[in-house]
Amino acid sequence: MNIWKVIANEGYNNAFLINENGEQCFDMVSDFKEIIEPQSTRLLRIEMTDKGFPDIMNYWGINGTILVNSKVKALIENYYGSLSIQFFPCKCKQFNEIKLWLLNICEYHDVLDLSNSICKKTHNLQGIEVIRSVKKYCFTEEAFDLDLFKIYLDKRKYTTTLFVSDRFKRIMEENNIIGLALEKVYSI
Repeated sequence: MNIWKVIANEGYNNAFLINENGEQCFDMVSDFKEIIEPQSTRLLRIEMTDKGFPDIMNYWGINGTILVNSKVKALIENYYGSLSIQFFPCKCKQFNEIKLWLLNICEYHDVLDLSNSICKKTHNLQGIEVIRSVKKYCFTEEAFDLDLFKIYLDKRKYTTTLFVSDRFKRIMEENNIIGLALEKVYSI
């Protein structure tokens, strides 16, 4: 059994959040820690490549998020509708007819085995040592019961990495989903 992290898929289109003037801007990280209402529509610019539109697209601005089309949205709602997830509607400046959603996963679980993981640490302003990032992941057994999740690092929500299971990967492959790129981070 494996745990994978979602990574940028090189060679496919990239989506950027833009303001009304067409300038690139960035989402607030706090928008991705909890389910928020109402769901505001994001205005996007798509950086085109020769490969065209994948079902899952890189979203630049917030790590741990991906852009999905209607097909992927329906699959996730069908298989994972009971999870703490939401879809932010998006409008593409160049292609108004394309329906896209920014996937917001708020499934945070304390399943990182810190004693066996390799973490990069730093000191905060109060001089307390805190984990800044993870170089090598080691998960508890409970992680293998999860299909789509993020983790806690020292009791804080770690928004920058989205993890998936073999089951999630298999569902996407069986439905011929294009654009999902994964890196295996842990196996048992």
